[in-house]
Amino acid sequence: MAHFPDHSPAETRVVLLGDHDTVLRHRDDLSEHAAQQACAIADAFSFLPGEAASNDDLAEVDAVVSALGRAIADRMHVWVPFPGPDLGREQHWRRLSLVLQRHGLNLRVGRELAPCPTTGGFSEVDFALRREVQVVDDLDNAALAAVGAEGLGREIELALVAAGTRSSGTPPAPRRVPVGAGAEPGPCAESVSPPMLPAPTTPWAQRQPMLKRYVRWLVHGCGVTQAATARVLNSTGQRTPKGRLWQPATVSALLNGRYDRGAAASR
Repeated sequence: MAHFPDHSPAETRVVLLGDHDTVLRHRDDLSEHAAQQACAIADAFSFLPGEAASNDDLAEVDAVVSALGRAIADRMHVWVPFPGPDLGREQHWRRLSLVLQRHGLNLRVGRELAPCPTTGGFSEVDFALRREVQVVDDLDNAALAAVGAEGLGREIELALVAAGTRSSGTPPAPRRVPVGAGAEPGPCAESVSPPMLPAPTTPWAQRQPMLKRYVRWLVHGCGVTQAATARVLNSTGQRTPKGRLWQPATVSALLNGRYDRGAAASR
C-alpha cells in the first residue's frame, strides 16, 4: 500500500484512491483535473493493480480501508478517477459510496469528480440494492434514536436527583421523566418550562437560536451530557446547517457560539 499525504489548500479537499499506476503516474494530471473542479487532493492511497478486483470484500484491501478512515475522520470525499480499471467490480463502487453516504460524504468518480447517486442509481438493479441498504439504515437509526431517548431520560432523572441532593442535603425521591422517540424531555425544575424545539424544516436562521436555547437548557440546566443531547436532537429530526447528524463536537460548537458568527457553513 502506498500513502502520499498532500496538504494543498483548496475549496474542497478529497482523498485520491486508485491503483499504483493511477496514483504514481497520473498524480500531477489528476491534481490539475481536481483544481478545475475547485478541489484539491489532500491525501492519496494506492493498491496493487488488480488487487481490488480480485477481492470480494474491500475490507481486505488495506489502502481502501485507510482511505475511508482518513475521509471519514477529516470529512472529505473519496475520489476514484478510474473506477472501472482500478476497482473492477460495480458492487465496489456502490459499497464505497454507501459507506461514505452514511457519514454525509460521497464517492466521486471519473475525471469530472462526479458524485455517486444518493437516490436512484446507475441502473434498476443498482437502485434496488441502494434503496434496500438505505431502508435498513433508516430502521437501524430509528431503533438507535429510541434507545438514545430512553438513555437521555435516565440521565435527566439522575441529574435531577443529584441537583436535589446538593440543594437539600437529603436524597429526594426520583421523578419520572417521560421521554420517547421524538418527544421532548420534561422540565428540569418545577418552575422552569423547557424551551420548545423548532420544526426540523424551519430555516436555519430562525432555528439556530431556538436550538441553542434548548441545548443550553439540557446541558446547563439539566446536566445532560453533550453526547446524549446530540442523540435527542438527531432522534427528533434536527440536523446541522449542512444537514449532518449532531455530534458532541457540534453541540459544543452551538453552545460556544460558533454558529452565531456565521460559522455554520463550515460544519
